[in-house]
Amino acid sequence: MTDTISSEVIQEKMDHVSGTLNAILSGGGEGYLRELQGLLQKNLTGLLSLFDRNPDLDAATSDFYAAAAAIVNDIDAESQPLARKRRLLREAQARFEERIRIAEPNRRKPSAAWCKNEIFLAA
Repeated sequence: MTDTISSEVIQEKMDHVSGTLNAILSGGGEGYLRELQGLLQKNLTGLLSLFDRNPDLDAATSDFYAAAAAIVNDIDAESQPLARKRRLLREAQARFEERIRIAEPNRRKPSAAWCKNEIFLAA
């Protein structure tokens, strides 16, 4: 691995996150959406492993994942209008993407063990 992480690798991981998010927004059965939620967590963990720890990025990621999880968890509950949940998710996604743009790439070997236990607890 080189000293710096290439922008192509970061963009590839971002594309995986966006693709999974679009699939969640497209809807589907509960089982399918739960699989996508797990895939989103995996994709976010892989992306975060490329960056140094950053409280702002951690918070933005947690909010983003929680907003996606709210759509999955409430797909049948209709506790809030779906349009509102989608708007909140898009806003959280924009904050997440902004934090990724300004985050410092990890100069060490990627490791996301810390992400698995902390970032996704809110959902």
